[in-house]
Parts: sequence; C-alpha cells; structure tokens
Amino acid sequence: MLAFLTKLRTDAWRTSSARYNAARRLGRREFFATISLALLSAMSVAIAFIQRVYAPPSSEADNYFTALSASLGVFLLTISLVEWGARAGSISDALHQNAEKLNAMQRKIGIKIAAMAAGNPVTWIDTQAMSDEYEAIKADCRHNHQPIDDEYFRAKQRTAVEFCDASGNPMISHNDALRVSALWHLSSIWYFAGLWLVVLGLLVLPMNYPSWWTKPTTTATETHTGNSQARPPSQLGS
Repeated sequence: MLAFLTKLRTDAWRTSSARYNAARRLGRREFFATISLALLSAMSVAIAFIQRVYAPPSSEADNYFTALSASLGVFLLTISLVEWGARAGSISDALHQNAEKLNAMQRKIGIKIAAMAAGNPVTWIDTQAMSDEYEAIKADCRHNHQPIDDEYFRAKQRTAVEFCDASGNPMISHNDALRVSALWHLSSIWYFAGLWLVVLGLLVLPMNYPSWWTKPTTTATETHTGNSQARPPSQLGS
C-alpha cells in the first residue's frame, strides 16, 4: 500500500507540474501575441506617415511602402485569427486551476503516507478513494498539457530520487536537460520570432540594398541604340 501511495503522489506531482508548465508556456505565447499585434499595428500606421511625407507619388518608394503596408495587414490578420482560434489565455487559466487542485491532492496523499509512517492504519478503501479522486481531478480539465511540458519538468527535477536509476544517477543527462529547456522556451514563441525576422528583413533590405527595390533607369544612349536596332534593314543605309 505504501508503494502504491508513493507512486500516486509522484503521479500527482508530475501531472500538476506539467500543467503548471503548460499554463506558463501558453501565458508567454499570449503575451508575445499581444505585443506583436500592438507593434505591427503601430508600425503600419508609422509606415503610412513615412510614405506620405517621404515617398513621391507613383515612385518606386511609394510602391514599396504600399506593398509593405499590405504585407503588415496580412500579418496582423493572420496572428489575430490564429490566436483567436488557439484561445491560449483561457486554456492557460484552466490548466493552472487544475494544477492547483492536483497540488492539493498531492499534499493530501503525503499526509496519508506520513500517517502510515506514524503507525496509523490506512485502509485500501481510503487508498482507492484517493486514486479515484486523482483521476476525477485530472479529467476535470478537458485541456491537457503537451509532452514538452512534462519533459521540461523531468529535466528540471532530473536529480530527484523519482527520476534516477537504480544506481542513483539521473536518467536525463545534463546536455539533454539543456536541450529540453531550450525547446520548451522556444516552443511558444518560435513563429513570432520567424514573423519578426521577415518584417525586419523587409525593413532593412531596402536601406542596405537600394537596387533591390528600385528599377534601373534607361539612358538616352541605350534608347537610341535600341531604336536603331529596331529599324528595318532597308532604312539602315539611308
């Protein structure tokens, strides 16, 4: 019975911690989405003013700023639709509340284990009731954490007794723990980082490479030569 309760407490600890991590990851995603929407909106307004003041009408610069404003509008619409469908904020709240209940359940199981160690009897009926309560709390939240959230928890607690082998060595190496930590931190912001790299590239490239967005001008000599080459053979000797 003691081994069963100990495993049940470890399961509750592991599940609650993974859902805490999921809540933090989704909260970070919602924060970056809000910041990105605000900055892209401000940038689109600023580009409109810059285009009005510095870009002559119908010039290459004017056409470029028009295309850039349209691209930012597409990015804004995409982020808005994706984040509206993801509902990261509400899912984060639900996972956090469920993790709080699981954490309380873990403490309750710890009290039962301490009572057994003190010589107080704990029946199998009580043990089954706690197991059923754990399953009910876990199923109470219809959202689940991702595997990366559990991996991040095990990477952080890799030296705990529960995650060591029979020799007492951590089952997750230090390098693997660093890799999992990096993946967990990037998992919620990677597509925002890619989006901002594209936006910054569209802003920086025309400044460093003006020929990238301006059309080459045709000189008078080239025009005259082209006209001569276009004349019929019968007119070349006249």
